[in-house]
Amino acid sequence: MEWLGLSFLFGIALAMDCLALSITDGLVYQDLDKKKPFFIAMVFGLGQGLFPLLGFLLGEAFSKQMDAYDHWIGFGLLLLIGGKMLFEGIKGMVKPETRTPKNFSYGEVLLQGVADSIDALAVGITIRTNIHATADYQIYVAFAIIALCSFLISLVGLFMGKGINKLLKGKYEISEVLGGAVLVVLGTLSLLEGLNFITF
Repeated sequence: MEWLGLSFLFGIALAMDCLALSITDGLVYQDLDKKKPFFIAMVFGLGQGLFPLLGFLLGEAFSKQMDAYDHWIGFGLLLLIGGKMLFEGIKGMVKPETRTPKNFSYGEVLLQGVADSIDALAVGITIRTNIHATADYQIYVAFAIIALCSFLISLVGLFMGKGINKLLKGKYEISEVLGGAVLVVLGTLSLLEGLNFITF
């Protein structure tokens, strides 16, 4: 059952971006109720499980083509979302009368899920050798484990972000500046890794 343990390790490793994103969402969204954190975690978990599966099913040729562009797509989406947060947060600091809490957005969460998971497409083609799978069913179990790890780690991140938000005592603009900065940095790191300037 070595492949099973390796699947969990693989899932935890892939979920680290989800952790950063979910902390950001917990920090920034001021109207998270009991259900919304589960939706966010579900989007991130499904993204991390389904995108590698898609890469695996579409095959090596597609994976190599996507590998040339996935980091640019992820960078662009995270820069767009994070840049908007930064702009709104700084605007709220400069003009306090414009301060409004940032509310949860289904569309924004879905964009984050795609931006965070798209680079995992290329992972799918190598998953069989990475986890030493010997049977097809093990591959699908591995993808399910990766999704579950990302879901659980995202939930932890969301509650961590909510805790940090409470410490800030409703200073929306600070939350948005911090959250936006995290997304921009995350996108930049993803781009640099995709261009082989850095490795993780």
